[in-house]
Amino acid sequence: MNRPAGGDAAPNPAPARRRSRVKRFIAAAAGATLAAASLMLTGTVPAHAATTVHTYAPTGVGGGTTTSPDVASTKYQVQVAGTPVEAVKYTANRNNFDIARFASDSRTPTITVTLPSTTIDTVNVYPARYYPSGSVSVSADKHTLTFRMSAAAKLNQAIVMVNGDSTNAAGQPYLAVINDPLEGAGQRPDTTSAPDGSGVNRQTGVLNFQEFAAKYLAAHPNSAAQKPPAATASSMAGKTVGGTAIPAGQKTSAGSLVSASSVNVRYPSVRTMAANDVTYALQAAIDTIKANPTALNTLYFPNGTYVSSGLLVKGLDGSKLKGGKLRIYTDGGALLKNRIQAYMEAFEPAVGVINSSNIEFNGRGVFDGNGVANYNARSIGDAHDAYRSQHQGGVMVMHSSDITFNDTYVRDTKQWNYETHSAKRVRFNNIKALTPYGQPWIDGTNFSSGQDITANGVFTLGNDDAFASGHYNPSDGFTPLAPGVWNNFQLGTSSADLQGYANAVAAYDTVVDALGFDNYHWTYEDSKNIAVSNTLNWSVGAGNAIRIGGSAYGHRLADYTFDNFNSLSASAGGISLNNGPRTQSVVIKNSSIDTSRFTKGPFWLNGGDGSTQTITADQQATYGYAPNPDGSGTTYSYTKTPIGTVTLDNVWFSKQNTSNTLNGATNVTLNNLRVADQLVQYTSQFPLAPSRIGTLTSTYTDANGQTQNVKPGARTSGDTWVGAWTGDQTKNNSTDLTLITRNTGVGLMGERYTTGAGDGKLSYLQFPINSLTRAPSRATLHLTYVGHRYSSVPSTDTDQLLVQPVSDTTCTGGGTSCPVNTMTWQNRPSFTATASSVAKSATFTLGSTLVPEGGGTHRGNAIDGRDITVDITSFVQNAYAAKQSTLLLAVGNAGGTNHELRFVSSEGATGSGKLTNGTAEMAPAITVTP
Repeated sequence: MNRPAGGDAAPNPAPARRRSRVKRFIAAAAGATLAAASLMLTGTVPAHAATTVHTYAPTGVGGGTTTSPDVASTKYQVQVAGTPVEAVKYTANRNNFDIARFASDSRTPTITVTLPSTTIDTVNVYPARYYPSGSVSVSADKHTLTFRMSAAAKLNQAIVMVNGDSTNAAGQPYLAVINDPLEGAGQRPDTTSAPDGSGVNRQTGVLNFQEFAAKYLAAHPNSAAQKPPAATASSMAGKTVGGTAIPAGQKTSAGSLVSASSVNVRYPSVRTMAANDVTYALQAAIDTIKANPTALNTLYFPNGTYVSSGLLVKGLDGSKLKGGKLRIYTDGGALLKNRIQAYMEAFEPAVGVINSSNIEFNGRGVFDGNGVANYNARSIGDAHDAYRSQHQGGVMVMHSSDITFNDTYVRDTKQWNYETHSAKRVRFNNIKALTPYGQPWIDGTNFSSGQDITANGVFTLGNDDAFASGHYNPSDGFTPLAPGVWNNFQLGTSSADLQGYANAVAAYDTVVDALGFDNYHWTYEDSKNIAVSNTLNWSVGAGNAIRIGGSAYGHRLADYTFDNFNSLSASAGGISLNNGPRTQSVVIKNSSIDTSRFTKGPFWLNGGDGSTQTITADQQATYGYAPNPDGSGTTYSYTKTPIGTVTLDNVWFSKQNTSNTLNGATNVTLNNLRVADQLVQYTSQFPLAPSRIGTLTSTYTDANGQTQNVKPGARTSGDTWVGAWTGDQTKNNSTDLTLITRNTGVGLMGERYTTGAGDGKLSYLQFPINSLTRAPSRATLHLTYVGHRYSSVPSTDTDQLLVQPVSDTTCTGGGTSCPVNTMTWQNRPSFTATASSVAKSATFTLGSTLVPEGGGTHRGNAIDGRDITVDITSFVQNAYAAKQSTLLLAVGNAGGTNHELRFVSSEGATGSGKLTNGTAEMAPAITVTP
């Protein structure tokens, strides 16, 4: 619920009027539920237990740096359990977020946020499934909000949107709250300085990089150490590319050092290094640790700023060091920031772990990729199209194993935030990626390939897929034979730039030499056993929540598990699974997908169709395709098989658009899905368009804990009752917990009554039918009977329901619009009921359950519970033939002067304010037989 701020909230507030339902559904759709944190308007801050709160040192201050690049938020003032915590603006490319980070010993601290210059009208806290109605309070002056972080969420983060929502319509900058756990014992190293001031303490095993770099740069200044690349023979000399022969003697140009402020620098031109650039010092520090394996095992970064080409660890086996691993630790105020890279084609990720093993990262320092500035080709950096630059991101683990990241922060990455390529046994624990900018290719986590990869505790801000794996080779656009590369140099034309091409190839070769493998072989084996849990991911405006498969070059993708995966604001799609081309098990459970910006169904599955795929020997040897299973490297073929097992269990979607496309899978299981905060009990709530599916199981757990099959049909998308009594005639009752009927006798259903003292009542129900793929052979309306009003009416009296299809464009008020959410007796669908135009239920007795007059007074009353059914087959068939997307029905009772009957409405069946004895199964619905 997205309830406006104002007066005190009622203890049991009635649901908001249905006229705001569509807007509320779109606006408050985070994760899986549409109910955003509603406001409890009081000036009282919830009491909190004693909480230890640790605030981080200013980012980048220390070691001679006195000023942090971070700027305090001008919008938010944050307190955690009474302790002030600074919120920082993230403004490198717009100001989508301010971020408050801290550590505490509580997973449920009380967060108080004051907005001195902003009046709080609405608040949404995400993931909304964990911050339901009443979880946020707002002060009487509407400038301070308070909430307690959710224990059920199992997350260290929450996103607060004031006067805005996950559609990015308004309210920016939003606020991200990051509540790290306090550091565990043994995470922080012994930071005692070495007695000789060198930074190398062989007694503690720690290399203090701040001290080491100062000594190193004094002895080896960059001005003397940096040399431009020499001219060399091109590796493409003597070959024909794109129709152009490369001369046998073709060489690269001689390199040159250019001003650091130069824009669009291309190899072999290289930007001149700044005096404080610690790139060479970093390599020397790692080499020093490698050269002293029995004495050293820790690389330590105290608070301060370190500018370099990125932290690159290559060819290091930590098992050979003291203690069996290399430990890298960053103090909370440490800032490791990427420079503007040496040249356009350089490979300079924020963190690169290449051909290495047994490494552990700890600490809450920040790795800053400087991505916005690096790719600002107009004033500072370089262009970064795929055909003229290397793919590189924030944290890259490539051809490495037994790597652990604990509590790591990366921000402003150049491309993907966290990624793996043919990595094994990698653990990401409580990682954060803060790149809330509209740059291309900013995935949250992209485990492109790997085995036994676990991410537990993930918070990402980006602009593309929240999670992706195996969907394409990110580096093949800049290989010498990639069409984009040679087209860029006009090979095959009379204007071919041979020298430019030779230089670009040399830039590529430089990276290959450094990595030890070419761009086609970032992935060299199948991916399997990838588990992601307890995540919160936000996207500026692109991407999918989960994307698996695609152009995986013939490699298998197997055993993906997602648990408590929460994605909001992505716009391309929700869950997108391809056969990869041989994807196997995918399990997604206890998760929420914000679908508020989608224009299609949130679930898309496309498995193999049984066709044959051939992989040639050349594709294997040159282009990184999956090798022949027999190890020969010869051409082979395989069958594109369906995806093996796909399971969605307790997954929430904020809304449903078009049908969900399911093609090519052996076993698909959908259990306890929720759409628009409603349990999926009917096929129209989560419509499927299946083909080539072996076994499809769609179930839900009913109020008695029993597993039930999802029923073909539709739950009401809107319902109301209207009253003819003078005091009721102008009221819209679309949020009432019951539907009421009472026949005045003027017209077959009492529908012709206009004036007088009559107390007639009619109900109207709307149902979506656009999920039908053909006219049903049978359709049945279901209403759950609550009881009747008058004790003077015998329980043995009988009645019948009368039902007729109507239109909300022909109204009693003379207008052409009277939808359910605004409908009143004076302005409702106008119709005339006849014996031949209505459908009737079987006769039923009124029973002994009495319901008093009035709105909220019957909430706790007993419910008779009988399912009253009406055959409406012809109505649905006619609506389908007319290509209607919805069916609107008028419902009344046949007679009896004092027969005022009540039935459970959609609001009475579900939601925080529902009937006490109501269950989801009691909501008005239509079931169909195909």
